[in-house]
Amino acid sequence: MAKSLLSGVFRRWITSIDSVLLFSTFALIAVGLWISIASTPAVAIKLGFSPFHFVKRHVLIAPIAVAIVVFISFLQTRHIRRWAIVGYVGCLFLIVVSLFFGNEVKGARRWLNICGISLQPSEFLKPILSIMTAWFIAEQYRDRKFPGIILSLVSIAIVTPLLLLQPDVGMAIIIVVSWVAQLFISGLSIFMIATFVLSSIGSLVGLYFAFPHFADRIDRFMVRDGDDVDLYQIQKSVDAFKSGGILGKGPGEGVIKTLVPDAHSDFVFSVIGEEFGFISCFVVILIFAVFISRALVKVADSPSIFKFSAVFGIVVQITMQTLINICTSLNIIPTKGMTLPFISYGGSSLLASAISVGIILALTKKNIMSQDVL
Repeated sequence: MAKSLLSGVFRRWITSIDSVLLFSTFALIAVGLWISIASTPAVAIKLGFSPFHFVKRHVLIAPIAVAIVVFISFLQTRHIRRWAIVGYVGCLFLIVVSLFFGNEVKGARRWLNICGISLQPSEFLKPILSIMTAWFIAEQYRDRKFPGIILSLVSIAIVTPLLLLQPDVGMAIIIVVSWVAQLFISGLSIFMIATFVLSSIGSLVGLYFAFPHFADRIDRFMVRDGDDVDLYQIQKSVDAFKSGGILGKGPGEGVIKTLVPDAHSDFVFSVIGEEFGFISCFVVILIFAVFISRALVKVADSPSIFKFSAVFGIVVQITMQTLINICTSLNIIPTKGMTLPFISYGGSSLLASAISVGIILALTKKNIMSQDVL
């Protein structure tokens, strides 16, 4: 009886969610596991751990990420909204705590050590903020007297200074851009959008003068001094792609992972390029493109402003993070430490990506598309 009930629940679930989104997500997680085997042993040895220290951790985290995707995809819209409020408050608290008691890495305090596990609260805040701001915007459309856009601005304005204090300029930019994108697709006037865009540009100029490390990265990118030792990682990253060619040097044959400290995280795409070649890089990009385009297609016809805005905001976040990581590896933009979703080593990044996908699947399910018009 119980087995029959579980079978029925699973059957309804698998037929209600979008299989393309689900399997493209699992494909990216699988790629992450495979690349972890190739990229992390050299880093582990450098840090004094056993060769497969990070591989074992990644293998433990990946099933948890899959479980999170499945669990959240079962939730109804009202549940996601309620948990977003709890998550927002909780993440804010943890970010504040990290400013005082967090682990300092390369001058930034973004991580908290909880029970031996290093977590980055701001990673989890990204999808939660998209839910919050989408909710506020949708409520204003339902009731013109409700100050939804103002509340969404306040929720962003509370978070952004805390991220800049860590400092994490890249995360702050992603959050602000995804919010502006939500306002744009929700039908905000061109005048208001232009105002936000100009304000954002002005803020970037201000960040350049306010944060020396931010200005330093831009200056080095523009000058491109070949003798600058701080450009060592990015130069080795570009060399890795050249060395890999079309088919790559083969699994385990790459050298960038032995030379670059962040080869398993920020420069993991370089490891793919060197060991598995251009074709493998193209396949990874193609999977991301399928995931992103499918998510937009699935929600495009939704009558719910909330769902459309929430999914769009999360998709913008994933897209930006993916592009920043890949373009940094290729030296197309100034260096910015940012993981490649689902693939880079890092529990916070993988689990936060899983939360994002779970939310997208939940909001695009067939059996709820006719509910919650706002």
